[in-house]
Amino acid sequence: MALHPIGLVPLVIAELPSLQGGSMTVGGYLPRGHVSYARVMNPMHDDDNQPLAWWTFAAEQSEVDATTKWTDLNDGEREVNPTIGTIEPTVAATLARLLRAHTSAPTECFFLVWEGYTGMRDDLRDTASITILPDREVLILAGDLADGAEPFDGMANGRSAQWWMPADGVWAVGNDLYGASVYISGTEELITDILAADDIEAYRATASMQIVSEEWAS
Repeated sequence: MALHPIGLVPLVIAELPSLQGGSMTVGGYLPRGHVSYARVMNPMHDDDNQPLAWWTFAAEQSEVDATTKWTDLNDGEREVNPTIGTIEPTVAATLARLLRAHTSAPTECFFLVWEGYTGMRDDLRDTASITILPDREVLILAGDLADGAEPFDGMANGRSAQWWMPADGVWAVGNDLYGASVYISGTEELITDILAADDIEAYRATASMQIVSEEWAS
């Protein structure tokens, strides 16, 4: 794993807290002035470890979109829940592939990890940190974009970094420690590619849309 600690907070990350809004809108959470947004869901897995999309749990009269709550879909009849506080490994790998074509700095990316997670390598904890909305102290790691899909705890199917941002700031990826999905901002071309990918479940979001309340808590 090539993620490594850094000594100073990079500018693209340092300006993040001052740009974030006071409410948890998508545009306030990912405040880069980007034009397009998406919400990507972490899948569940069945007994054979096959991924299950959120829409498979929707009632016939329901339609999943960027505002959907997991609690509105899960009727409790099946003991499954999406992974929270990370980006599910297969989703992360797909995002890393798609995002790479939309930055001039794929080898210079920054990754934010909530400082409260256990299991991190000790050397990764000796790094710069910053506080972001909603009052989360996060550690800042650096590496190639592909490293964002790698578990920072070194375990198979372990947690990956919750926030990703390249040095050129052209897109941002954010997931809270309670999040069962991840929000992405960037160019329309990027979001179009994400929405068209057939191996992830993604829905178009807007800057003014509230982050789904069950996915964060102050």
